[in-house]
Amino acid sequence: MAGVVERYAAPDMPSTTRRVRLIGAAVVLAAGAIGIAAATGAFGPSAAEIAAERAAAAAARAAAAKHRLLVAETRTADLASRHVAVVLPSRTGAPAPAAPARLFSSPLARHAVYGFVPYWELGALDHADYTDTSVLAYYGVEVGATGGILHSGNGWIDLAAPAFSSFVTSAHQAGDRVLLTASTTDPGVVHDLARSPSSTGARLGEQLAAVALAGHLDGIDLDIEGRSTNDRAGFVRFVSSLPQAFHAADPTGQVALDTYPQSAAYAGDFFDVAKLAPEVDTVVVMAYDMVDPAAASANSPLASPTLGLSDVGSLLGYVKVVPAAKLVLALPFYGYDFTTASSAPGAAALTSPTAVTYASIIAAGHPARWDSASETPYAVYKNGQSWHEIWYDDPVSLAVKTALAADLGLGGVGAWALGQQGGSSAMLEALDGGRPPVKLPLAAHGGVSGAAG
Repeated sequence: MAGVVERYAAPDMPSTTRRVRLIGAAVVLAAGAIGIAAATGAFGPSAAEIAAERAAAAAARAAAAKHRLLVAETRTADLASRHVAVVLPSRTGAPAPAAPARLFSSPLARHAVYGFVPYWELGALDHADYTDTSVLAYYGVEVGATGGILHSGNGWIDLAAPAFSSFVTSAHQAGDRVLLTASTTDPGVVHDLARSPSSTGARLGEQLAAVALAGHLDGIDLDIEGRSTNDRAGFVRFVSSLPQAFHAADPTGQVALDTYPQSAAYAGDFFDVAKLAPEVDTVVVMAYDMVDPAAASANSPLASPTLGLSDVGSLLGYVKVVPAAKLVLALPFYGYDFTTASSAPGAAALTSPTAVTYASIIAAGHPARWDSASETPYAVYKNGQSWHEIWYDDPVSLAVKTALAADLGLGGVGAWALGQQGGSSAMLEALDGGRPPVKLPLAAHGGVSGAAG
């Protein structure tokens, strides 16, 4: 400090001037010291420390929220599992439990059962497909960029076939509604629909109503699968205009909308579920295709210890923004065959998985093992030098998910797709919950009207 003061106090300088200079020097030095103290945190936390503290607090809140969600998922999954009349293995790799004669320890509340019927499965339906369901959605017709129905493809052509007419008659005699599914997965078409939503929605609603009335159908199912968030708002307007046009011609027809399992929880998803739900009668949660393509994994996991996609996680998100009675949990009657790097459960996948029906899985006869994380069965086998793992759902895993839907008060459950279960009546029994399904009133023009459960 002395050296600094001396630079401001020359020997020939008047004493008053020296005092002013010394005071000035002291002020400058004090200010510098304060600046250094502020920067180093001597008088409190620095800006960097404050930012770090805030980041740590945010991380702690996120971790606490994640923990609460994991606890909620685990508790919800455990409660659902208790409804099934078998003990689920706690060790992955243990033999999968066989389906008992009665799947449920006590019957669940009655609910609707939806069955999706692709045109190629029409000839495979049997008596149980009608008696054990409430609503059958025929898949279907393709949607064009302007909102019109494409008058091409087997789904359209088969509408005029005797098999379709027989299907509708059998469904109505069993008290089942029949819906017509209108679909597209073409991103260009979806973008065009969302870009001019008022005109495209009205056009599609009018054309679907005409087909439904001519075919004595009970409503429509919209399977329009977009991906771009840029189309999110436009799609809401599209869906809003469609039921208005449909109900103008068909006031009693049902309108159902198919959505992704993650849609309710992610604000950036294509489906804005909270805004779409009031526009339709039913929101179908397509709780399948949740596999990890990089590793052998469950098609429809009940829960996920890493909070990945799961049935429980999906529904906990949905019931926050959609009335539970409007929701249908759609489950798979098929699985995926992975070519894997080893026989270890969940081994790395060497190629894209191949979809396989439950009927073909059972016919192959591979011993079923259980995955305790996803609460689903899987099988391991070797084809030549290649290991394979098939991950799928069976009556036991479906029964747990049906119990989950009942616990959350959902309007029903469903399956993609009828016919894929082969002759297994237990697959549909798992969806029924131990009671006959609710039979909903048919549309006024739908044939056998007033068939209520």
